[in-house]
Amino acid sequence: MKLRGDVLKQIRRKRGLSQTALAEGICTQATISLMEKQDRLPKMDILTAICERLNIQTERIVENDVSAINDIFNRSIDALTNQEFEEATRLISQLSVKNLESDFDKQRYYFLLGMVQIGNGDIGDAIFNFELVLTQFSTSSANIYLALTTAGMALAYLRRNDKERAMRLTNRAVRLINNKNLLGSLHQWAFINCQISELYYELGEPLKAIESAERGVELCRERDSMFILDQLYWYLGRAYLVTGKTAEAKQCMEIAKSIAIARHGKVNEQAIEKELKKLSRN
Repeated sequence: MKLRGDVLKQIRRKRGLSQTALAEGICTQATISLMEKQDRLPKMDILTAICERLNIQTERIVENDVSAINDIFNRSIDALTNQEFEEATRLISQLSVKNLESDFDKQRYYFLLGMVQIGNGDIGDAIFNFELVLTQFSTSSANIYLALTTAGMALAYLRRNDKERAMRLTNRAVRLINNKNLLGSLHQWAFINCQISELYYELGEPLKAIESAERGVELCRERDSMFILDQLYWYLGRAYLVTGKTAEAKQCMEIAKSIAIARHGKVNEQAIEKELKKLSRN
């Protein structure tokens, strides 16, 4: 695994960023300096966040198979977002935890494996894998997978109809993202807000669902990203409908439908259309 510090420096300058600006909220300025001058490879969570900020793939600055691993993780998240559990299962099966070198990669692996298992109905296995993340890797680095896994655990218990424990875990995930300086990419932050919005909606807390979904929408807007926006607006629409705000619900669902079409996504298109027809009759 080799870092191309010269390429990193060139891209950073083209983006008009100083070393301090690139490092803000991710690492120290000294870390960026070592990467550029000595090709010093940082931890994977730091590298991922830096590439996310520069809007580049890791293969632009790293020479080896790390980009292939990141690609599998990213495609797995996309598949989960689109509720394509067979595709997510296929992607995760391409990875072997024995070949993952960093704790960050192992966190990602067990989290995504647990989410796939929830989608496939294997709740007990999902809880086991989430507990691996929370017990074995929670102190390795302060990154977003601590919150993602906590929310994943909440979803698992919700599927077991243990709403009390699911609520406690959901609230804990919110405290984590509010109180900890967790390192994560745009996709990961948008995904966690989408997770929490879904959880609060199913737990009968529509106002909290709206708050989380709006936070995710704002993140995507700030970065000019359409990632998961259709899902976020879908949750906004459903939550507004529960609170009696029909006009806002219809507007959000129309946006969700348009974005789903633009993204060539399959998420909830039929469900959105069904809700829109109901609203049109009212």
